[in-house]
Amino acid sequence: MPLELIQTGKYSRVDYDPEHDLFIKTFFPKRVDRLRYGLRLRPYPGINFVLIAKHLDALGIATPTIIAADKYRLVTANIHGKPLKQCIQASRVLQTQYLDAVEAYYRHGIHCRGLHTDNFLVRDDRIVAIDLDAYKVPHRLIRFPQHEYLDCLSRSLINEEAFLFHALLKRLSLDANYLPLA
Repeated sequence: MPLELIQTGKYSRVDYDPEHDLFIKTFFPKRVDRLRYGLRLRPYPGINFVLIAKHLDALGIATPTIIAADKYRLVTANIHGKPLKQCIQASRVLQTQYLDAVEAYYRHGIHCRGLHTDNFLVRDDRIVAIDLDAYKVPHRLIRFPQHEYLDCLSRSLINEEAFLFHALLKRLSLDANYLPLA
């Protein structure tokens, strides 16, 4: 049975293997990123996915089951979930899970610019983080700026989802400028 193209982007492609019910993501990074990987300044995207999944698992955040991973290829089991974006408005439970996850990322220095609700799936009333290859964990000497994380998140959670960003700021005891509340 042939693979089904699910999505193609500037630097990656996702195919579905219906015979084995698997997703295959192949990465085609820019030359400068290949250099960063080769110099070990960043983990290769497939390997990074595995590292991030381990971090999130330790925080109690569900991730896809990884079947195989190498530098530029990743194979995961089908989650059989629905996009969180379709479910979050009607579910306080899912709102809380999402806020728990993004708060954990903030507190543990995990950085990602794409934490919009389209990058989470819902299965059995539990959210599952996907697209982990784009996440970054802090190094021993380098932590990513928390205000940058919040800026990215504020741009992702707009319109009918803006309430989630405001709820996160309240949880973190921060004002609209990300300063501690008195």
